[in-house]
Amino acid sequence: MKNPFISKIVYLIVALMCCFSSAFAQQSKIDSLTKIVSKTGTNLAYIDALNSLAWMLSKTDSAKATNYAIKAKNLATSKKYTNGLAEAYKSIGNVQSYKNHTSAAVENFLISNDYYTKLDNKMQIGANYNNIGMAYKIVGNLNQALVYFQKAEKIHRSGKDIEATSTILNNLGALHYDLGNYNKAIEYYIECTKLMDKIKRPKENAQTFINIGNVLRLQKNFKEAFSYYDKAIKILIDFNDQLNLGIAYLNLANVHIEQSAYDKAITIINLSLNAFEKANFKRGVQICYNNLGAIYLRQEKYKQAIPFLEKSIKIVEESKNFAGLALVQQNIGYAYTKLKDFKKAEEWFDKSYATALKYNKANMSTFAEIYNHRSSLDSAMGNFQQAFFIREKYRNIKDSLLNDKLSKQINELNTKYQTEKKQQEIALLNNKNLIQGLELNKSKLEIQNQELENERNVFKIGSQTLLLQKNKILLDRKQLEAKAKAQQIKLLASQNNVQKLELLKRNIFLGIIAGALLITILLSYLFYNRYKLKQEARLHEEVITQQDLATKAVLNAEENERKRISGELHDGLGQMFSAVKLNLSALTDGLSFKDEHTKEMFGKTMNLVDESCKEVRVISHQMAPNVLLKSGLAAAVRDFINKIDSRKLKINLETFGLLERLDQNIETVLYRVIQETVNNVIKHSGANALDIQLNKDEEGINAMIEDNGKGFEANQIEKFEGIGLKNIRTRVTFLKGTVDFSSSPGQGTLIAIFIPF
Repeated sequence: MKNPFISKIVYLIVALMCCFSSAFAQQSKIDSLTKIVSKTGTNLAYIDALNSLAWMLSKTDSAKATNYAIKAKNLATSKKYTNGLAEAYKSIGNVQSYKNHTSAAVENFLISNDYYTKLDNKMQIGANYNNIGMAYKIVGNLNQALVYFQKAEKIHRSGKDIEATSTILNNLGALHYDLGNYNKAIEYYIECTKLMDKIKRPKENAQTFINIGNVLRLQKNFKEAFSYYDKAIKILIDFNDQLNLGIAYLNLANVHIEQSAYDKAITIINLSLNAFEKANFKRGVQICYNNLGAIYLRQEKYKQAIPFLEKSIKIVEESKNFAGLALVQQNIGYAYTKLKDFKKAEEWFDKSYATALKYNKANMSTFAEIYNHRSSLDSAMGNFQQAFFIREKYRNIKDSLLNDKLSKQINELNTKYQTEKKQQEIALLNNKNLIQGLELNKSKLEIQNQELENERNVFKIGSQTLLLQKNKILLDRKQLEAKAKAQQIKLLASQNNVQKLELLKRNIFLGIIAGALLITILLSYLFYNRYKLKQEARLHEEVITQQDLATKAVLNAEENERKRISGELHDGLGQMFSAVKLNLSALTDGLSFKDEHTKEMFGKTMNLVDESCKEVRVISHQMAPNVLLKSGLAAAVRDFINKIDSRKLKINLETFGLLERLDQNIETVLYRVIQETVNNVIKHSGANALDIQLNKDEEGINAMIEDNGKGFEANQIEKFEGIGLKNIRTRVTFLKGTVDFSSSPGQGTLIAIFIPF
């Protein structure tokens, strides 16, 4: 039996090993930066700390990362700090990238590059191109990823930044690995190792050697693969890096598995297990147990396989990382099938199917593996009709996966064709350049012939020069006669110049008088214009003041009207309904009903009156919630969302710094804005999850509302801006605040509100 799950797990660990090896060092940096930003500041160092923390948290805590980045953006805007703005947009782009919001991520990275362009920071521009490439790679858009990786490569090579160049070369190697261009991947990896040798980074080279070994293993070049794994293992032993050493052993074991050298594979996996246990890396230990179980299954040693697979499952359940759990469970089911313990086999297959539905619903290859082995169990139990039915499910999934694979291969062949086509075009251009070079040489020869002809003409000109010298002597005589006449002309010219100077003196005097008059007129106009601008400014300020007063009056009138209607509903209509219910209840004592239908109708009437009383109280409370007046904004919002059915919309509320009451206008406006936003999410977005954050600091209060709904084009918000969005903008503008909408189709919506104190 072959189990494809082994190779998948090993590849996953290799892809994540850099993250695990740097996690501990990064956590200490996060702790120190958190202490810095916990104290309110406004200087540039504080903005840099916010951006650094946002970048580090962008993958693990998107809500905090976004909060820090937006705060850094607001402070950098007020300080006109270009580098701070560039870093803030870069962090926001990274958050969107890890959330698979690729278009939003690319947009923010490009805005960041606009600011880096102003700073002429080419290295950071290249780093952002690398970030864009990673964003496309995460969602599987490998061709777009290749375009931006190549842009980053060009910039870093020209800047001679060895470390940055080695990073992008490693990324290009991984990308060509995914594209199936294995030789190209090896070229990039090897060039990366040479650069790492220059700056003496052997530990990073060990990781690249493992990548090269993986490519060679896929090419069935096992001898070369062994040599690169050995190089990596020797380096990691020298550095005592147990985590990456375990990964190297795990990959080396895969080569032996593919050669069916199972005893050697088991020995090396035990070395990997020992290294992972020293590093306290539970995920690696779990994979080693799973791979040992899978090897024993291939050897048909089913009793020996089951304990290792059960150990693997125990670690999965402890760590809560359920990736691949369904495949391990179905392997145990297969083992019990072969041992003819059909009851246990059926139990494990049922567990496997339930796990796949819960954690691997989108991974059809997992269901295919379960159906394949479950059909064997049904056949062994004599349930041939059920076995045939499940086998058909397996074949349908396999056909679908095969079609997807063929489509991917066609796309890869098309990419290779386009690449070869471009190479042919380059060769054609080179031939054209060669022809142009030959034509240029021909032109040079013609120029040389022309120069020889010119030399002949020089000799002819020399003989003609002698004749010209004779003529010059005759001209000199005539020039002496002309000088005498020139003296007379000069005398007349000097007299003319004196007259011109007198005329110029008079013109200058008139010009000074005209200039003074013009300056006087200009100054008068400037003074008048300044006075006019001051008057217009005063008028504008007065208009703004009146508009603020009008807006405040409208909002106050609206709140007062809500309270009045609420009171009328509660004290008037509510009391009347209560009286009706009481009177009807009193009537039942003296009434005798004709039949059961009449009695049932009377009971329904009483229920309708009771429901009406409850509805009046709910509407009254929503229009003027007492909890807002008594307990403040946080309690009112929490009370509001607690009344929403969590089965349809799960709402998560987080508050920071709201220990003291805010100004009544701010609390009222924010409550109404959040109420309006939540209602919009329920009515229009189709979301099933909503995050609300309220964060108060010395500058003001930040409110972020993010849903996972269908979203919309944020740059075309005027098409979607109805009364609800206009009310939100009007209320926030009244408090001198800002509101930003970030959304794209299928990516949810983020609303960021900032109200200064």
